[in-house]
Amino acid sequence: MASGQSWGISADGGYMANPKLSKKLRFSTQPLLKFRQFVRPIDAFGKNVGDTVDYNKVTNVQTAGRKISETEKMPETKFIIRRASMSVSEWGNSIPYTGKLSDLSSFDITNPVHKGLRDDMAKVLDSGVATVAKTTDLSYTPTGVAVGDLQTDGSPASGGVNFNLFHLKEIVDYAVENNIPPATGGEGGDYVLIGTQKLIRGILDDPEFQEWTKYTQADRLLNGEVGKVYRTRIVLTTNTGALAKKNSSALGEGMFLGDDALVEAVAVSEEIRAKVPDDYGRSKGVAWYMLGDFATPWDFSVDGEGRIIYITSSSA
Repeated sequence: MASGQSWGISADGGYMANPKLSKKLRFSTQPLLKFRQFVRPIDAFGKNVGDTVDYNKVTNVQTAGRKISETEKMPETKFIIRRASMSVSEWGNSIPYTGKLSDLSSFDITNPVHKGLRDDMAKVLDSGVATVAKTTDLSYTPTGVAVGDLQTDGSPASGGVNFNLFHLKEIVDYAVENNIPPATGGEGGDYVLIGTQKLIRGILDDPEFQEWTKYTQADRLLNGEVGKVYRTRIVLTTNTGALAKKNSSALGEGMFLGDDALVEAVAVSEEIRAKVPDDYGRSKGVAWYMLGDFATPWDFSVDGEGRIIYITSSSA
């Protein structure tokens, strides 16, 4: 047809109908966020007390007791009190929008704005905790299928294999032998390992783990759960801002936690705030905000002990 009306050209017919708009908003997927739940708040800190909080750490006694004779003077010793401090920082993000958009939109624009900001807040703070955890002096690198390297100077070794049950046993043995208290359940409780899917796959693929699970937790082989193994509760995170893959994706990163591994000082808890409209109500916005920060209270280089072991490699 040489001329006439048609759908493909807006001026010739396409404008005769408005496209239907689905009432369902679809949102991007969100990662599994696991780090924040293992942070312990510092008490006696909040608003109007400055930006820094000090906390004390008490060492073991410097000289151990011993057998003494009846007329011998009682031996004497002492402990050392070490003081550490942390400062709070401002965290936040915002989404501005115009009054015109709010007035003309078929949707309540504040709903996706609030959801987007809450998702961003959770990811940023979860990654913030992980970033602090990575400053630990203790690191473990799988350098072979049945070989690993544990460093105490904050400088991980270079490894080229994925994590497996042998490596987990090595870490747990180190933790027990060096009196790192379990993260849950008190004495005799469990440690916690937060890992990427790559790291957890290394455990799932381990023949020893499969053989052990076959008789103790057969149902977990069906649904892919790792659960608890060798005094360790294994937790999956998919937040790549917290943990990632290393060595050209050969190794999945992980974080092994004992008790009192991470603390937070919060002056203003995370919250959603609405902007005071300006320009006669034409400029609006919503933000999330927190005034606080995170820290690792135990520093191996200072205290001679740590509560976090970072499973990683020096090579990317």
